[in-house]
Amino acid sequence: MKILYDCTELSYFYDTNGHRAGVFYVALNLLNEFKKRGHDITLYCDFRRYYFMKNIKEFADFKILDSHSLLNKFIGRILYYTRKLPYTVKTAFTILSRFYDKYFYIISLKGIKEIEEFDIYLSPFTPPSVDIQKAEIPKFRMLHDIIPILEKGMPKNTKDWHYKVYNTISENEFYVTNSECTRNDVLNYFPFIKPENIKTTLLGVNENFKKIKGKIGYNIPEDKKYVFSLCTLGKRKNVIFAIRNFIKFIEKNKIKDLVLVLGGSNWKTFEAELDRTLKQYDKSKIILTGYVKDEDLPALYSNALMFVYPSLYEGFGLPVLEAMKCGCPVITSNVSSLPEVIGEAGIKINPENDNEMIEAYEKFYYDNFYRELCSERGMIRARTFTWAHCCDEILDFINEKLNQPNI
Repeated sequence: MKILYDCTELSYFYDTNGHRAGVFYVALNLLNEFKKRGHDITLYCDFRRYYFMKNIKEFADFKILDSHSLLNKFIGRILYYTRKLPYTVKTAFTILSRFYDKYFYIISLKGIKEIEEFDIYLSPFTPPSVDIQKAEIPKFRMLHDIIPILEKGMPKNTKDWHYKVYNTISENEFYVTNSECTRNDVLNYFPFIKPENIKTTLLGVNENFKKIKGKIGYNIPEDKKYVFSLCTLGKRKNVIFAIRNFIKFIEKNKIKDLVLVLGGSNWKTFEAELDRTLKQYDKSKIILTGYVKDEDLPALYSNALMFVYPSLYEGFGLPVLEAMKCGCPVITSNVSSLPEVIGEAGIKINPENDNEMIEAYEKFYYDNFYRELCSERGMIRARTFTWAHCCDEILDFINEKLNQPNI
């Protein structure tokens, strides 16, 4: 099968911020699985990220479709070569590129013909470019959540990234969701999608996530136990809730040997609120690690007393699965997709109920038997989530749709 694979998310490979998060790893792991199966894969991204992708050595053995007009490629070069300039300068060029994209974008007819030579277009997240939309080719895309719609309603501003994500959803394309929760939400808000054209396949977890002992680092005191949480630090992740109830828990029980470790990059829009919260408490009890390197995560999960993830809404929740794979007992929310991930392998709480959160902290801190039981249950359950299975289900769905008449 000749697959045109949207690699836009992978063009952020060298970033150490919110871009290198859940959907990035989905894109990376699925690409590796498709490669193992011997499919003819060509990478594709729009003109703004083309040169970023072209200069990532880790993907040098993949072909990347060179279908952009000369002007589009010129603008793409400018964006790439100005990437290390001050933030305000980069932002100015980004705004100009968006203005061009909206009003003066040049469609490449030659590029569209090249796109149509592939059997399918597959995007692990990114909405299709104008060229992809105009090409007559079966299109498959993963939808990971509809969080922006639930928070603010359908985006109306054409400059909004999410406007492109949701306003390119079409009844003539095919979709894969990462949980039944997401599938139900999509069908509810986009009723024109035929139920048979949207399939759920749960995500996988990498084999490097396993229970290990190792050096932890990240300024975590060696003489302290720690509670670990990993996410891009933003409002939806309910970080303030986790912090507030951790402090209540240790003060109520006069606990001196425990700290809360928050891993992950901080969203700029949430920075001020987080700073105000942290100023209220003893800074020695809360450690912000910032971005955590991939190779350090298994040890951070494995050596934690527990993992907490009280998110208000998730499309899937990869960190919960990673923690389970490493044998770390998990406290997570009883909402959205998270029960599909954790099953009965940990503690599920109402993410807006302080008492339930405090009781969950206490249960894992004081009940060694139950903590070990959840650790074992989590490792057993995590074995059923593999990228190979995820890829197989997507391929089965693709083949099923390609074999239908009029496709």
